[in-house]
Amino acid sequence: MIGGCLFGYSFLGERKRPVRGKQPKPNGTVVTTESLVPHSGTVSLSANGVVVPLREIRLATEVAGRVVEQSDNLRPGRSVVAGETLIQLDTTEFELELRRLRAQQAQEAAELAATDISIQNTTELLSLASEQLQLAADERARVDALVKRQAASVSEVDVTKRAELTARAALVETGNRKRDLLAGRELIVQKQVATRVAIDRAQLDLDRTTVKSPINGRVVSSSVEEQSFVAAGTSFVTIEDTSVVEVRSNLTVDQMYRVWNSNSAHAVGSEAELTADDQVPPVPATIQYRLGARTYQWQAVLERIDGAGIDPATRTYPCLFRVDAPEQVSRPDRAEQDDLSDGPSRLMRGMFVSVLLKTESRRQLASCSETAIRPGNRIWINRDGALHIQPIEVVARQGTRVIIDLDELASQAAQTSVVVSPVSNPSEGMKLISAGKSEREGKPVLTGEPGLPAGKPSAAEQSAREQSVGEKAVR
Repeated sequence: MIGGCLFGYSFLGERKRPVRGKQPKPNGTVVTTESLVPHSGTVSLSANGVVVPLREIRLATEVAGRVVEQSDNLRPGRSVVAGETLIQLDTTEFELELRRLRAQQAQEAAELAATDISIQNTTELLSLASEQLQLAADERARVDALVKRQAASVSEVDVTKRAELTARAALVETGNRKRDLLAGRELIVQKQVATRVAIDRAQLDLDRTTVKSPINGRVVSSSVEEQSFVAAGTSFVTIEDTSVVEVRSNLTVDQMYRVWNSNSAHAVGSEAELTADDQVPPVPATIQYRLGARTYQWQAVLERIDGAGIDPATRTYPCLFRVDAPEQVSRPDRAEQDDLSDGPSRLMRGMFVSVLLKTESRRQLASCSETAIRPGNRIWINRDGALHIQPIEVVARQGTRVIIDLDELASQAAQTSVVVSPVSNPSEGMKLISAGKSEREGKPVLTGEPGLPAGKPSAAEQSAREQSVGEKAVR
């Protein structure tokens, strides 16, 4: 038995134990990187908003009276059209006043005609008085001539003087009467003017007994009923304009910076003019309203800033977006010809909506994946094998991509590699070894040593495999 063991040991020989080697420690942290992509085109900025009416009109009665007729649409929630009669007041009192003034106008016209006749008669009398005075003057001259020839007495001279004075007095009296008639005629003319004004006022009051809607809109509130008495100046209905609506939304300071630096602002005017609190460029926007799983949208444009500037409570800009066609609703997931009667037919006040601004930035932007964004709005850049921490400004998110503003690095976005894999204890200047590009760019990630093709094991991996095979053979 001992001889057989020796023979077997010498025949089989001694198996060499495999050499156990350790994988060489890399000179840096292995990371996965991807390149920044320069962004061109529109940037969507999102915010929430609420629909508000463009204007509200409060109608009040301008005259007092009893409501004798009321429109059926004078109820909250009903729609009214421009020119529709809302209420009709009793017109009896105003019609009587108008008839009285017209009768007074006719009376003044008759008085004016009578005065004109009197003036004409007085004018004829004045002509006769002038002739009478001329005769008396001629008689006196003849008597004076006779007195000089001592053919008449002094008493005859006195008689002719008295006759001349009487004719002159009659002429003056007739002239005074004519002037009085002319002054009276002017007074009657002025009374006619005042009467015409009173007639116009009475006609205006009569027209005001009918209150009509000045706009197309919807009744918000109503406080009048038929057969009730309303005083002058009583507000009885509030109507909101539905032809155009507005959406109030609060934009952050960063969003307003993007709005002011958009191509729309550059096309409108200089930045100095647009940085004022009440000047904003007409940036197009889309208003979206979600109803269950369905989304309805309208087209809008940034109109103005609501107020004097930044809201001190929220530190945001309260902006108003104008929707010129609130009844033109569309569905992004449906064709235009499809039926849209399963949702709201128009924008209504109080709707909580989403606002998507479409800006075209004049600054150079870039995009990267979400995994490249680190806490505190930073990215890790692999620059010559060293880690460089770069602060960024997140502009918007589009799907799984994030649009960022890199300032001076935006022009070199295509040559900039950012780290997308996790790194423990990152620090400025840390040594990095790039394991390859991210699979999101359509390239395989290398798992071996740097410089080896994808799928080929490294020397350390090959040695580990041989060691495992030897141990199993020994067992």
